[in-house]
Amino acid sequence: MPPSAPRDVVRPGLRTLVPPVRSPSLVALSPLAVVLLGHLVARAATAVDPGWAWVPVALVYWGAAAAITLAVTTPAQRRSWFAPASPRPRWVVPVAVALGVMPVAGILLLHLDLVAAHPALVAPWLVFAAINPVVEEAYWRGTVADATAHWPLWAAALWSTALFVASHPLMWGVFSVGNRSPMLYGALTLMGLAWFAMRRATGSLRWPVASHALVDVGNLSVFVFVNAYVPPGLG
Repeated sequence: MPPSAPRDVVRPGLRTLVPPVRSPSLVALSPLAVVLLGHLVARAATAVDPGWAWVPVALVYWGAAAAITLAVTTPAQRRSWFAPASPRPRWVVPVAVALGVMPVAGILLLHLDLVAAHPALVAPWLVFAAINPVVEEAYWRGTVADATAHWPLWAAALWSTALFVASHPLMWGVFSVGNRSPMLYGALTLMGLAWFAMRRATGSLRWPVASHALVDVGNLSVFVFVNAYVPPGLG
């Protein structure tokens, strides 16, 4: 029997999700399989062409995450993720914008010459920044968060965030120097926890997706994948 529509229990400053996720324990473990699959694809693709290995990795990763999301959640549940955030604590918008602005100001605006020097990467970079935030937030802060909604809040936050952080060196880091940076792990931990908190506080993924999109633009994602941009100290 298909799961019913999601029910939300709202507390002051926190929305506890009661999810209609099929097999929540298996869904909670699914990132292990998704990341392993991405790692194997990354290794195989890097052996063929390390410069464009990120393309099959992205397609397989997005496909696996989307397939799991579509298989275990309902259309009503997914629509609720992208409904307007209500209630919305005052901290949500400033934090979402701040997380996105930091890489824009600290990386992108300081390396516009790099963007001009690699025009062939501009379209893939913008396409990646348009697709990746939607797929990742729907999976990590949507599907996985709903599957672990009955866990203690701290455990659910740490589980999804730890695996989200680990996915970067284990998949993208196979061919990308920048995705093996300890500084990156710290930034990803902060972002993952903040985006999880936004989802739990509002029930919506709108602000996590918007913030994530700014980050993927600001951090020159595809330029990092092909090692056209290598963060200082890693070159």
